[in-house]
Amino acid sequence: AVLPLRLMGPPLSPTAIGYVLNSAAAASPVRVEMFLDLICPFSRKMFVTLTEGRVIERAGDRACFVLHQVPQPWHAQGSYVHEAALAVKEVAPDLYPNYIGAIYECFDKGKFTDRDTWEKSRTQINAELCDLAASVGVDRAATAAKLAMRASADGNNVGNEVTQAVKWICKHHRTRGVHVTPTVHVNGLEAGIVSSGWTPEQWLAFLEPNGADFWQ
Repeated sequence: AVLPLRLMGPPLSPTAIGYVLNSAAAASPVRVEMFLDLICPFSRKMFVTLTEGRVIERAGDRACFVLHQVPQPWHAQGSYVHEAALAVKEVAPDLYPNYIGAIYECFDKGKFTDRDTWEKSRTQINAELCDLAASVGVDRAATAAKLAMRASADGNNVGNEVTQAVKWICKHHRTRGVHVTPTVHVNGLEAGIVSSGWTPEQWLAFLEPNGADFWQ
């Protein structure tokens, strides 16, 4: 039976939250979820170790790695950066990891920081984020369209085409109890032992038993 409109809850995401970085290992019994802020130096360090350090590649089918975005409200510009990443994820999902890497590279050089964005408008920051998307091969106009304010005849807080996606990722990490970044979950539970300071070798040693000892 169809529920009356007054009993219907908020919309649910039509797809799984997060981005699988190695789809070939999606069926692995070990699922490593990284909850990362895109303007967090420690999140950047972990992402670079896993990607440029070839941890994901070298782990093969032993573990499935999933990236989750975690906007942190104390960095106001972070919302715009996360929106842009979600826009790229919709426009060109295959280029999403490249865009995340490009954001972190820019951030490491001082872009999208509090100091860099303090006097800039939302429009200016979005323009820079769209330029960055184009630099990794993403359609700039399509990305900009996702970030443009939606037209609406009623209401002031109309948002853009990825506002709902932001709500979903925030609800997801809050439900999972994630606060600090980076936070890593293994098979659904927080793995507090994992550090952003780990080397590729430490990651691979952690994954080597493939969970055979249940990390006891």
